[in-house]
Amino acid sequence: MKLLYRYLRREVILFAGVGLLLFTFVLFMQDLGRALEATVGAGAWVILQLFADVAPAALVFTLPVAVLVGVLIGLGRLGVDGELTAMRAAGISGRRLALPLLQVAGAALVFGLLLTLWLAPAALRQLSALTASQASAQAAAQIQPRVFFEPDNNPNWVVYIGGTTQGGRVWQQTLVANMKDQSAPELTMAAQGELVERGPQEIQLHLVNGAQYKLASDHPENSLVSSFRSIDIPFLLPATAAASSSLAALPLAQLWRRARFAADWRAARVEYYRRWALAFACFALALLGIPLGLRGGRGGKSGGFVLTLMLVFGYYLLFILGLGLARQGRLPPFWGVWGANLVFCVVGAWSLWRLERLPHRPVEGLDPVAWVRAALSRRRVSPRLDRAGMMSHWTPKLLEGYISREFLGYSGLLLVTFLVLVLVFTLFELIGSILQNHIAPTVVLRYLLYFTPQMFYMMAPVAILMGVLITFGLMSKANEVTALKASGVSAYRLLIPVLVAACALCAIQFGLDATWLPGFNQKQDELHAQIKGQPAQTFRNPEHKWVFGQANDIFYFSFFDPGRAEFAGISVFEFSPANFQLTRRIFAKSARWDDSIHSWVFTNGWERVFGPTQNSFQRFQVASFGRLQETPGYFATDARQGSQMTYRELQAYIHTLQASGYDVARLSIALWKKLSYPLITVVMALLAFPFALSVGRRGTVAGVTVGIVVAIAYWSSASLLEALGNLNQLPAVLAAWTPDVLFLGIGVYLLLRMPT
Repeated sequence: MKLLYRYLRREVILFAGVGLLLFTFVLFMQDLGRALEATVGAGAWVILQLFADVAPAALVFTLPVAVLVGVLIGLGRLGVDGELTAMRAAGISGRRLALPLLQVAGAALVFGLLLTLWLAPAALRQLSALTASQASAQAAAQIQPRVFFEPDNNPNWVVYIGGTTQGGRVWQQTLVANMKDQSAPELTMAAQGELVERGPQEIQLHLVNGAQYKLASDHPENSLVSSFRSIDIPFLLPATAAASSSLAALPLAQLWRRARFAADWRAARVEYYRRWALAFACFALALLGIPLGLRGGRGGKSGGFVLTLMLVFGYYLLFILGLGLARQGRLPPFWGVWGANLVFCVVGAWSLWRLERLPHRPVEGLDPVAWVRAALSRRRVSPRLDRAGMMSHWTPKLLEGYISREFLGYSGLLLVTFLVLVLVFTLFELIGSILQNHIAPTVVLRYLLYFTPQMFYMMAPVAILMGVLITFGLMSKANEVTALKASGVSAYRLLIPVLVAACALCAIQFGLDATWLPGFNQKQDELHAQIKGQPAQTFRNPEHKWVFGQANDIFYFSFFDPGRAEFAGISVFEFSPANFQLTRRIFAKSARWDDSIHSWVFTNGWERVFGPTQNSFQRFQVASFGRLQETPGYFATDARQGSQMTYRELQAYIHTLQASGYDVARLSIALWKKLSYPLITVVMALLAFPFALSVGRRGTVAGVTVGIVVAIAYWSSASLLEALGNLNQLPAVLAAWTPDVLFLGIGVYLLLRMPT
């Protein structure tokens, strides 16, 4: 029995380890680029330390999912190969088979407790210290060139930079607007700015060669202009650099004392129970997965993925719901946090107790698990090759259809699994902000709906890679590839349906990015800011908008009616591109577009000219300024980032900025990535095919492990090159296309060396 138990434990641990690696990588994919860009200038050690500090929080979430994957897929593989049937025929009961699996779940529980109780809080404290030490880089990473930005901790500020140098730390053409008096903002403009760390919790914005402009709203003729060679402005740390005194970062003993005596005892007690409950999720999910897996079925690994999807979604939905009710005071903290674990443990224990009593064929129509497995079995009814290498009624069309069904089935299943995992993790992260800011469920649902297409766009290449490896790995292990070669079918012929499917998915990605995806990204960014309680960026605020003009001018207005082409409370700031200082300021209570003169007509305002030696001030009732060439359509279009524009829109925007002499490296990379990223779907299919045939005989686990390594290598190199390009250390074309060309070359080389 010891040998059998060791075999069962090894099978489950093998699949669980692969699942843990895969799911953790999928969660890291979202923020990999931003993390590398924020720390790439600090050296490799800082990057490694950053990932070491972030990993425990992700592992806390993915460890229970990985254990469940190991149990269900491991037992599913044993069931398909008939090994479970042989064990039962040898007189080994299901409860005895469950014993080594419960031991694996217990070991995962111990590791989960180590993560949640000690490693994750300590990592959060280390992350806070690291963020504080890299505070200037973190703050600089939040502010993008040519985008008006409102810092979270500086609500009266609007910051604008024209470009960056030296890894993003030094800003060119820096504007800081003090919005305490929104009718007359105070401007500080400088040719150059730099974030300087003055202490562990203090950053200052050091501006060089600029001027400050203060205007009395009731007496604009008395405005004050003061030039400076250098000036320092306090710049508060971003929210991510908060002190480590948050509940999630507290050591366990301090958290328990706070849960008993502090004023926020409820929140502290919820956090205390949450740490224990997340660790016990490993045992609760495994306890329910073991009897389901031991019942066997023809679903195999596909059935394991489907059951994992259903159980993970159900568990975390209950957990998040209970967590929210506990934080709101509608449930006691213990019952709210532990409710999901208790439900799954009770159902799992009952299923395990009834394992020997349940008939092998449940009542038809009353068992959803049996229904799923039956559906998966029907999908596999297509003729397969026998061991002699013959297929009944074989035709090329039948072969291509068989490969396509298998490949699309696995790829689609993996893609849905990734999406559900990311959405649940995102909801888990946002639950605190949702409750704190009293966000309606409809807003959260809309955010997740708009967030899903971007995740589909990102996860599709990973799903294709894994789908190819699993499909051909299983065919190679079952000697089907050998049989086809013996029948005179070239291995390249097997690749055709996969390439067709990959090209179709690539076309879908292109079409999505050219039509709906930019708008979806726009919406999800707005809803995310609303959930987080952050102020919308000024180009989305219906009042007091800042817009950079086509030439050397900046528009600031209270309201714009695109239908009537009319402004209310508009100011125009014209500046010299040489030193980024004001040359003229125009204010009017209203302005309207006149088609007859093709210009703006300003009403009830004044004009102030800033000269090198003297200034002039003049009021007007009606005036027109021919130098302003922006049409109403220019203001009707919202300012957007690269991910919020289609290829043509981004290309036109880049040309406009280039004509004005601005650095467009970051936007150029985003433009090239719109072409290079969808093509990686086809590259991954080409690269995975020879890997699948070469490692398939060693088992599907080996193929999937190779796929994860390849995916990590691609996304790490792509994110690193993009970060270097954003910092102007690489040309935009190289930063965007090098990973595609490199991995395509590797794939073609392996294909040419592959025995066909």
